[in-house]
Amino acid sequence: AVGFYVDASGASHSYLYNIHTKKFFTIPVSGAISVTATGINNKGTIVGFFNMSTGPTRSFLVTHSGHFAIFGKAGADLTQAFGVNDSGEVVGAYTIGAQTFGFTWRAGHGFQTVNDPHGVGSTLINGVNDAGDLVGFYTAASGHTDGMLATP
Repeated sequence: AVGFYVDASGASHSYLYNIHTKKFFTIPVSGAISVTATGINNKGTIVGFFNMSTGPTRSFLVTHSGHFAIFGKAGADLTQAFGVNDSGEVVGAYTIGAQTFGFTWRAGHGFQTVNDPHGVGSTLINGVNDAGDLVGFYTAASGHTDGMLATP
């Protein structure tokens, strides 16, 4: 399991908890002032996002073997990874100004924007299964938040 806690100064600190050994491990990002782990797959690949003292929020992926990737949508103020499936497909959201767009990302393939047709500019993807089905939510024109399922 992965997660995070917030210290007294408001900074997030990520961890990996091994349910078999009952031990916690930190998930550091060099130079980051705040790190939030948000997802782990069955292969032990972890995703999340982090902040440096300046610049946009960016995302990270770290594999069980220690390969580390940092990524952010070009031009975005914020890129947050929320989930990853066993084939390494990462999902999340990025913001540009006041608009939020869902995304999928794969190492070597980059970003694909995902917008629910009823919530263009207000879509967030927070889960992906091994079949590539996406779940998330969007804000409709009425102002209500609605859930969504997108299938490949």
